[in-house]
Amino acid sequence: MIVALAAAAAPVLAHHSLAAQFDESQPVTLNGVITKVEWVNPHVYLHVDVADQAGKVSAWEVETFPPSTLRRGGLTKETLGLGQKVTLLAFKARNGSPLAFLRKITFADGHELVIWLGDPEQASKVK
Repeated sequence: MIVALAAAAAPVLAHHSLAAQFDESQPVTLNGVITKVEWVNPHVYLHVDVADQAGKVSAWEVETFPPSTLRRGGLTKETLGLGQKVTLLAFKARNGSPLAFLRKITFADGHELVIWLGDPEQASKVK
């Protein structure tokens, strides 16, 4: 099942520019384990340990919408349980740090949540 958070949530991000901090032309796929969830306003942050092919672990911080927006899309703090394996499609931070903005989360059981800031019709086209 795919659940999309659509353009209605975009005004919530008006206090800072997504494009100023994150590069939408630089998607990154992160396969890892959730180590911490900061379920706070104005944005939820996921902390994810991501191992590369050599086994070296990097700690990533992944920003997303506020709790109220995520709840409306069907996501809760409990859904993002510690120790859970996830695959994240995100936009890299422009400064090169291990920081990204969440675009799509895929859980170990295969269900997905798509985060979309534009046209809701485009949410179904996420790869």
